[in-house]
Amino acid sequence: MSRARLEQIPGIEKIPYIGALLRLAHEEARARILRDLAERGLGDIKQEYSRLFQYPPIDGMRPADLAKRIGVSKQALNHLLGQLEKLRYLQRRREQGNGHIAIYFTKRGWLVLESIIATMRQLEADWQRQLGKQRFSDLKEALRELTGFL
Repeated sequence: MSRARLEQIPGIEKIPYIGALLRLAHEEARARILRDLAERGLGDIKQEYSRLFQYPPIDGMRPADLAKRIGVSKQALNHLLGQLEKLRYLQRRREQGNGHIAIYFTKRGWLVLESIIATMRQLEADWQRQLGKQRFSDLKEALRELTGFL
């Protein structure tokens, strides 16, 4: 799209909009996570696996419920789970009593979660230093309110 055409779009002077800013912040967080995982010897965790290592943890969850939560087909999830099982990050086990399959992190999977939490704590500390304690607190509180995490 040419710059002249772009300038004709109503509201263009107000970009980037909040969605783009949130996406860019998320991309920064994800890049740090992947970098830190690689530095910790967990570089085989790629971006496509990241949805399985986000809050809240999936440990003990049924695959069908997880597929709904992350918005993928059961077949696509089965493929991801198979890859992560081969890499020894998780396992699927039949639950006693009801026979349903559930997903459980291995020791290696829990290490990924611990590493991600450490990275996010450092990211928050860095952003708090950059914005100041009050502005960062206000930002986080506003995001909690907007997302229903009050």
